[in-house]
Amino acid sequence: MVNLLPTPIQIAFGAMLLITGVVLGAWIRTRRAMSVLAQKLNAAKLRQREDERELTQRSALDSLKDEFVSTVSHELRTPLTSIRGALGLLSSGKLGTVDSKGQHLIGIALTNTERLIRLINDILDLERMESGRSVLQVRRCSLPELINQATETMGAMADAASIQLRITANAGAVLPSVFFDGDADRILQVLTNLLSNAIKFSPAESTVTIDVETPPEALIFRIADQGRGIPEDQLETIFERFKQVEYSDSRHRGGTGLGLAICRSIVQQHGGTIWAQRNPVTGVSMCVRLPRQQRTYDAPTTTAAAETVGYEMSGTKAEERSPSTFESRPFLGEGGNIAHQS
Repeated sequence: MVNLLPTPIQIAFGAMLLITGVVLGAWIRTRRAMSVLAQKLNAAKLRQREDERELTQRSALDSLKDEFVSTVSHELRTPLTSIRGALGLLSSGKLGTVDSKGQHLIGIALTNTERLIRLINDILDLERMESGRSVLQVRRCSLPELINQATETMGAMADAASIQLRITANAGAVLPSVFFDGDADRILQVLTNLLSNAIKFSPAESTVTIDVETPPEALIFRIADQGRGIPEDQLETIFERFKQVEYSDSRHRGGTGLGLAICRSIVQQHGGTIWAQRNPVTGVSMCVRLPRQQRTYDAPTTTAAAETVGYEMSGTKAEERSPSTFESRPFLGEGGNIAHQS
């Protein structure tokens, strides 16, 4: 009878063939995977080199552009200032009388010249800040003092637009003790710019509101208007250079499109953040957060603090007055006039 069972040698040989096949298959798959990975790695390296080259070219172009803009702006500012002076003399009639049509044309030329000068000054200001050549003059600052100065500066504009500027009850309660380290002139520039925008884009007989919050180690102030607001998809891009919600704004509102970009640079120099958010009903709020440190010698006397923000004390301490009392008094009077006390 024939024995059909495999011999041990045959079993060993078959096992070796099986193992060899498995190993060979694994080796082939590994080589293929390594080849694919090598191709991807080479492609990634190539893209990285291209990105680095493009980044270098963009950086060089940006530097060239900034240098060109700065040079041209400097060269333009002097003749434009002379042109503005000459047009101002013509408009005033000191160089002779001009008929009504000529006066109208001179007025248009003067307005456009002043707009160009503002644009050039804004470009130079932003270029100095972004290049690091604008050094902050840091000192201890009083926020109520700066808000008072800003509202005084913008009072005439608010009056002309029939806009009322108000401070919220919460801000009225916390303002006397709000101090921070910063460049007072630059923060005042931010406040006046944000107030100017709020007034420009608010309808007549509406209110621009100033609110202040004091979380630990920071201060937040908000300037809210009742205007048309900003679309949700433009809340971030509105702080870019020359960015405006509508292109016609530059003509009708007199803006250069650089104000918010300058505000962002100033706030970032202070280690803070600035953002825009839509109001629940209408309009938009411009919010600024600045770092600060509380110090024992910051708190002024209650009377002096109340005078700083323009509230009447009548012998009562500010911290003892109810919020409704603050809310009932506008920070500015009707038509944008500051509510000073006699």
